[in-house]
Amino acid sequence: MFGRQRSLRFGLLAFAALVAMPSWAAPVTITFVQTNDIDRIEELDGRGGFAKLATVVEAERAKGPTLFVHSGDTISPSLLSGIDKGVHIIDILNQMKVDVMTPGNHEFDFGPDVFHARIGEATFPVVTSNIREKDGSQPKNTVDEKIVDIEGIKIGFYGLTTEDTPVVATSGDTVFNSSIETGKAKGKALREAGADFVVAVVHTPLSVDIALVRNHAADLVLSGHDEHLLTFFDGKTALTESGAQAESIVVTRVTIDKSEKDGKTKVDWRPHFEIIDSATVTPDPKIAGVVKGYQDKLDAELKVEIGTTQTPLDSRRATVRGEEAAIGDLIADAMRASVGADIALTNGGGIRADKEYPAGTVLTRADVFSELPFGNKTVKLAVTGKALKAALESGFSLAEAAAGRFPQVSGLVVEVDLKQLPGMRVKSVTVNGAPLDPDKKYTLATNDYVADGGDGYVAFKDAARLISPVDAKLMASDVIDYIAARKTIAPKPEGRIVFR
Repeated sequence: MFGRQRSLRFGLLAFAALVAMPSWAAPVTITFVQTNDIDRIEELDGRGGFAKLATVVEAERAKGPTLFVHSGDTISPSLLSGIDKGVHIIDILNQMKVDVMTPGNHEFDFGPDVFHARIGEATFPVVTSNIREKDGSQPKNTVDEKIVDIEGIKIGFYGLTTEDTPVVATSGDTVFNSSIETGKAKGKALREAGADFVVAVVHTPLSVDIALVRNHAADLVLSGHDEHLLTFFDGKTALTESGAQAESIVVTRVTIDKSEKDGKTKVDWRPHFEIIDSATVTPDPKIAGVVKGYQDKLDAELKVEIGTTQTPLDSRRATVRGEEAAIGDLIADAMRASVGADIALTNGGGIRADKEYPAGTVLTRADVFSELPFGNKTVKLAVTGKALKAALESGFSLAEAAAGRFPQVSGLVVEVDLKQLPGMRVKSVTVNGAPLDPDKKYTLATNDYVADGGDGYVAFKDAARLISPVDAKLMASDVIDYIAARKTIAPKPEGRIVFR
């Protein structure tokens, strides 16, 4: 009897001890599906697009707790965004039920008013911790932070956008505070507010990402902007980026074990990364239908008239690759105006429709896209006069062969003698009326292909990028906007390229 009483008493004490201890659930696995830098709604060559991304998101949601996170750059610079200013993108993201998004610099391509309009249409949380209005207030329809509870685990989010946005986009009086300092402060504040796991959703350069990792300003950094495909873990902080256009999709599964000992809460976790090649994914039929609807709209919008040319335009191969062409002048002028550069240069081989437009032709958006079909972007470089002359020498080095490197220019006059050997053909260059200074720095608008040394323009490869491809807008959109703003254009050869 005594033994039974002792056993019963021991059992009651053990039970009481268990009741007194915190009762945590089993470890929880939370999945993060990340996208960033996606403005192309459709797949290309079997990869990318929102319908394939939607399939991945829904498949993960079916397995367990899943958060769909967007790390910015989405309402621009697609073809349709040049027309509807990103309305279609927000509609698609609303239907995909984004859990957290932070803005990228391309969200400001059309100015702060469009930014506010698009964010106002979002039915999902837009988290931004370093973007502020001129008066220091939080932008409307955004939040500074967000905490969600998943099976007893509190996940804290903050968001950052690159401070370069005012340089590469049109952000008006919007203020972009220090990403690193804001990240460090927000990570600490979220933990003090009870977050068990801190996620930084950021659209920042890799150097900033790494600084956030090294300072352990979050447990997980989901980044965009550089368009890298990467996963990284240093034992304390994980970092991922999903390339661009959802061609690859990074899925991060984090198993979190929360316990308490000696009155202190302990959180243990470890990530597991999976990179999904979208070529292996079947498009989600619902989102595919939405995408098709917008593609049909784009087809109709491309037929819209944008302006009239009072002078003939000639994009035939021999013209754009062998002489100053009126259409080359038009394109170079539009690029130069778009980024506010001293001069502009584009390769004649990038002008592709191979047709003539008589004086009086009413131009459409489709005409411009047929001339500039490659999706090149207008970038801005800082180049020395010496590098510019070397680039021009390369541009004229194969003129007899009608090579695509033949330059079409704006803001400069170049005198060329094709009887001389390649590399010795440029006899003089003037920039906006002044002789070229080999030591002076000039700002140059060109396309991203040329900037990277394409068509033999290696002289530009080491030039400073003032507007890089990840920040740039489509050349075609720049030309469309240039024509539409003027309604009537009259470009003609005016002696920008002079042959002896």
